[in-house]
Amino acid sequence: MKFICSRDALNAVITDASRAVSARSSMAVLEGIYIKAEDGGRLTVTGNDLEIAIESVIEADVREPGEVVLNAKLLARIVAASGSPSVSVETDKNNLTLIKAGNAKIEIPGISADDFPDLPKVDEEYSVSLPAAVLKNMIETTAFAAAKTDNDPTRTGAQLKIMSHGLSMVALDGYRIAKRSVSLEGEFEPKEMIIPEKSLTELARIIGDSDGEIKVVAAPGHAMFIIDNCRMVTRLIEGVYTNYERIIPTSFELELECSTAMIADSVRRASLIIINDVIKGPIKFTITDGNINVSCATAAGSVDDNIAVDMPPDTMLEIGFYNRYLQDVFSVVPDDEIVMRFNKSVNPLIITPKEGDDYMYMILPIRLRSSY
Repeated sequence: MKFICSRDALNAVITDASRAVSARSSMAVLEGIYIKAEDGGRLTVTGNDLEIAIESVIEADVREPGEVVLNAKLLARIVAASGSPSVSVETDKNNLTLIKAGNAKIEIPGISADDFPDLPKVDEEYSVSLPAAVLKNMIETTAFAAAKTDNDPTRTGAQLKIMSHGLSMVALDGYRIAKRSVSLEGEFEPKEMIIPEKSLTELARIIGDSDGEIKVVAAPGHAMFIIDNCRMVTRLIEGVYTNYERIIPTSFELELECSTAMIADSVRRASLIIINDVIKGPIKFTITDGNINVSCATAAGSVDDNIAVDMPPDTMLEIGFYNRYLQDVFSVVPDDEIVMRFNKSVNPLIITPKEGDDYMYMILPIRLRSSY
């Protein structure tokens, strides 16, 4: 195999493919990137850790077609460090690979491409084109709430619902729920799928600043996302997603309209003394007399802050929350003002927009000690 291509183009697709490469594996081939050069100037670069696969295609001057697997970290460092606008890659029959950039020549061992796993075949039983920027926003405003580990595997992903006139995405981990909904022009065939959080995070990075369309193809067990010169294949999580709607309160004792920036800044300041898992404490809201007192006390010190808001007379509520759960929500809320809805100190907080139902966040409280 021998080809010459743009250093920047090669660097970009290596970066994308590396997101689907195993950091550590008993199989060296899974720590590598598959490169295939074909007649006609087509260069395919792929990463595949058996959970997610990312494949990109770029143009290259292919002098000799062929294929090889190269260590992802090493290849990325070599190409990124190149000061030349173009890079030449050449392999011999033993997969020894020579990379030339300007006056520099670097040789690294390769692995036979025969050992690299094929991408899962995703039959087009279902396909739809969606606005890429919309899907990225939905991921960024919900996926953080998915569980990192859970006895219920469905909670480690987010549920994507494609409805006749819009989209909905929900993620939850047993302590919080994040939901985002959007209406779209046109009419779509309904479809539901549970996508792993890692796959969604990488998909958002691949989408980047694209304002085009992304094609979604779904089949039993897998989904494929195609945008520009890149496609990502991910396994889907099997199972029945939690019936979260029955968990969400429908009536409230207290509803407060609040500046998003003010409450976010106050929580951020109160979090300054939460240093680690040893020195930590809940963020406490004391709501009374037209004021939200935001406070926190740990072994490192104490913080006390106040936000004036309109509220009914004789209001009194003390409720505590894990600081990161609050900060995660406030960092993605798009509106200048939000509505916070409460019941008692043991009931969840619901955060919604002042108008409409584009998003909803539910956060379970932490039980406060009476001596707090």
